[in-house]
Amino acid sequence: MSTSDKGSTRRATGRRSTWIAVLGGIIILAAGSAYFDEPGASKRPPGLQEGRPEVAREPSPPAEGAKSPIERVVFLIKENRTFDNYFGRYPGADGVSRGRISTGEMVDLRVATDVLTHDLGHEFLDGVRAINGGRMDGFDLIPIGGASLDGYTSFTREGIPNYWAYADNFVLGDRTFSPMYGPTFPAHLYTVGAQAGRVTGNKLNRGLFSREKNGRVGAYCSDRGETINRFTRLSPTERKVVMDAEEISDLERIEEFYEVVRPCFDFRVLPDELNDAGISWRYYATPGDWRNALHAIKHIRYSKYWGPNVVTPQQATEDVRQQRLKEVSWVIPPTGFNDHPGAGTSVCKSENWAVRYINAIMRSKYWKSTAIFMSWDDFGGFFDHVPPPHYDVMGLGPRVPMLIISPYAKAGYIDHTTYELSSVVRFIEDIFGLEQLTRRDRQSSNMFNAFDFRHKVNADERKLILPLRECTGLPVDSTISYRTGWRAFAAAQD
Repeated sequence: MSTSDKGSTRRATGRRSTWIAVLGGIIILAAGSAYFDEPGASKRPPGLQEGRPEVAREPSPPAEGAKSPIERVVFLIKENRTFDNYFGRYPGADGVSRGRISTGEMVDLRVATDVLTHDLGHEFLDGVRAINGGRMDGFDLIPIGGASLDGYTSFTREGIPNYWAYADNFVLGDRTFSPMYGPTFPAHLYTVGAQAGRVTGNKLNRGLFSREKNGRVGAYCSDRGETINRFTRLSPTERKVVMDAEEISDLERIEEFYEVVRPCFDFRVLPDELNDAGISWRYYATPGDWRNALHAIKHIRYSKYWGPNVVTPQQATEDVRQQRLKEVSWVIPPTGFNDHPGAGTSVCKSENWAVRYINAIMRSKYWKSTAIFMSWDDFGGFFDHVPPPHYDVMGLGPRVPMLIISPYAKAGYIDHTTYELSSVVRFIEDIFGLEQLTRRDRQSSNMFNAFDFRHKVNADERKLILPLRECTGLPVDSTISYRTGWRAFAAAQD
């Protein structure tokens, strides 16, 4: 058993008072640890040597004294899918075609359809419920209209051929975990700050009469009517209570430690580090959306960076074509093109959106020096069989897909290193020589294992210009009722 395997099975052992993290083959144990994402938590965890990147197995950093060939990093963040849902059938990856439900029964993962007409539960407590102490058998209990097996599906190559083509030619990470149990907004905070400010939910109670200067309805820092749930500042004893509350029967104990606050924060984020170092950046996200983390960072929202640096996702591809790609980019596709189930969203159209953007980079002068990380923010209610490591009271959550696309990405490589979304933050920090923000990015692998920086590459030969697909919606018009219940599966034959 590898060290990363040991880290992932801790939950099932019942040793809930300790956490296990894997850092380049080092296992660190700490009883009753503090939040890894606590604002201002800057001390390096015990056991790590200052100045040494925590690369995982088979590290491939730049040769000694050499400059990294990566000059631009793109973090493309999609929505609500687990690894088993997208890549559980991918050859050689750690995936399954069957899953356990709350009765102990094993069920087949039906072939997923292009459109799932409704959303699935993926709130913070839904994640705890689904993981259920490491048993990974509570996904049928997530309450969207009642108990359901709608999350027990997985795609074949025919359903997402271009995502699989990226895996064939570049790097597929099969041990990347969501940074927390769910849902969307706090997971996106991790992508910019390696923390969520203790937030455990999406925003609530939108104030319809709070408006910005441009007349639009306000959001986050510009809406005094919005609220959000987060953990209070827990004492060591309280942290232990929450850390031990891993099972379905413990959910009410977790909620006892919630407080309600305005979703407007002022902790340091990666754009601050980039600004200090003179490194250009741009954040593409819909204003006011749950996926727009920087809208809730006060000193960004009301700064000179808000207009030129925080823009809509519709501008992303055109910026590449017009040679305006920044050194660091976050790209959050708009609603309807982000893989999120429900509201008629087509996975095919969502895949096309990503392919169009990545094709633009591959056709540009930037391709030869760019690394693209495409991942999904949270589990979205879909089944995954791998118990996540328990780093702190926030998570980790279930696995999500990770595709790493670059001329320097290993070809056709399945990376079994343990990552979470803060690992991309760590990669950016290490590539550009920046300080880590929190304990989360300090303890993360820097993802160098996915790259070969020691050998020269022909960037043109690594281009993979993919065709856009014709999207027709559901692949079949039949349904199979898998279980007496409120909703049937839309099913397709493998």
